[in-house]
Amino acid sequence: MATLREVAEAAGVSKAVASRALTGDFTTRMSEETRRRVRAVAEELQYVPNHRSRALRFAKSGAVGLIVPDVNNAVFAEMLAGVQDRAGEAGMSVLLSQIDPPPAGRDQLRRLVAEGRVDGVLLQRREDFDDTRLREVLAGDPPVVLINSKLAGRAGSVVLDDVRGAATATRHLIDLGHERIGHLAGMAEHDTAVRRHRGFTETMRAAGLSVRPSWVERSGWEAPGGAAAVTRMMQRKTRPTALVVSSVNAGIGALSALSRLGVRVPEDLSVVAINDTWVAETWAPALTTVRMPLRALGHRACGMLLDHLAGQRLGDVVVEEPVPELIVRESTRPVP
Repeated sequence: MATLREVAEAAGVSKAVASRALTGDFTTRMSEETRRRVRAVAEELQYVPNHRSRALRFAKSGAVGLIVPDVNNAVFAEMLAGVQDRAGEAGMSVLLSQIDPPPAGRDQLRRLVAEGRVDGVLLQRREDFDDTRLREVLAGDPPVVLINSKLAGRAGSVVLDDVRGAATATRHLIDLGHERIGHLAGMAEHDTAVRRHRGFTETMRAAGLSVRPSWVERSGWEAPGGAAAVTRMMQRKTRPTALVVSSVNAGIGALSALSRLGVRVPEDLSVVAINDTWVAETWAPALTTVRMPLRALGHRACGMLLDHLAGQRLGDVVVEEPVPELIVRESTRPVP
């Protein structure tokens, strides 16, 4: 990884000019061509400022960034509260943002740190980020902790016990007597979705039940995906009597589509989703969910980031306490 001096030499400018070009300092007279040249060289050399020493000096008045796929998603409210709790203990603020796919997303992340707006970042993988895209966004090794996401070969992640969460949802339906259980899963490229699908399949097999491929649909995390996936499933000749949905938002979308299709919940189909929001409680019928410890997730992840900024090495953590909590509402009932 290049130093600022190497960037300046390659761009044919002084170190001071290179620094001002990269930090967006427009108080200095400098041509736009020079700014672009310096930034292009920095990009080519994968230059990233070392903000760990800055964080040590200014942690009491600094900030951390929380980057989520969608700032309007109610699921992230509890996670944000946990991040704010831990950041507040350190006298730091929290900047909430979302990120675009690379290359724009990589540049967004670099600027966020390079311009001194935050000392480090908590980043949750977008639904459409496979490992390659995520690595591209993280190019240059900025101070980032992945939150409820993992990346093979890269340390620095705090995740939920997604296997247990999906197992809790599946076990609830099995205990109600359901044997024909389907699954609206997240995208296959997303590590959280992989863990939740594993929790579903392992619990089904442990109960001696088969997982029918025709009853597994990739819905993604959001309501439109859930609606589309359950519509495809309901068009098949044989249908499940119950459904595990990997995301509460996709679960809400599924309920909406089922109502339009004339499928009664829970009389014809029981539905349980992972994660919980106020929407799940106020929908009709109210959606049974597995409440994941998102506040603890945010607190733990922010703590890891602050420790890293103070010089500690990154690790990988699974939040095992508190355990996922089943919230039984109107959308599930014993098998007819």
